Amino acid sequence: MKNREAKSNMIVDAAEQLFFSQGFKATSMDQIAREADVAKGTLYLYFKSKKELYYAVGQRAMECLKGMFDETSVAAKTGLERLFSYAKAFLKFQKEHPNYYDFIINYQGEKYKLSKQGREVKSTYEGSIHLFSSVMDSVKEGMEDGSIKVDMEPELLASLLWCEICGVAQFAGLRELFFKQFSSEVTADNIRDGFLNLTEFFISGQKKEEFDT
Repeated sequence: MKNREAKSNMIVDAAEQLFFSQGFKATSMDQIAREADVAKGTLYLYFKSKKELYYAVGQRAMECLKGMFDETSVAAKTGLERLFSYAKAFLKFQKEHPNYYDFIINYQGEKYKLSKQGREVKSTYEGSIHLFSSVMDSVKEGMEDGSIKVDMEPELLASLLWCEICGVAQFAGLRELFFKQFSSEVTADNIRDGFLNLTEFFISGQKKEEFDT
């Protein structure tokens, strides 16, 4: 069993290296077999398709992000703090693991299908559900402890925040040079930090009187 697991990991290592260096479409199963130093027939004993290998790499991305979620939320004392620890972890994940981050973005750009089959595909979807459930639970916790003051279904608020953080994380980098034409202060990092501060301001209800005036 250990030998099988080790060989499977070796194949995923090879696929990951090729996917990240030359792209998913440009990579063939023949290349992966050569990189992993296994026969093509052996490769298919472990993974039925290139798509399965893509999702096997995706499992690693999800596990990496989950680990960062868990690590940064340890000190959180309220639901609001936990929610923003997840947001900060996601932005840190984008910086420290850009290839895994790109997988997450590409994966989230696919049309969601409940009928997805295959062990790796299913596991990746389960990982995504786990991450979103963590966000949703922190919203519910914040509403219960009073740190989040928004009159909205927690599932809807969690969905909105999930979409927003993914969009801001991606778009800030893509359009940084455009925005910097107007001010050198408008960097991708400042946009992301500003988004977190502004969002916290709105959903926490802090200084609401000042905002209303």
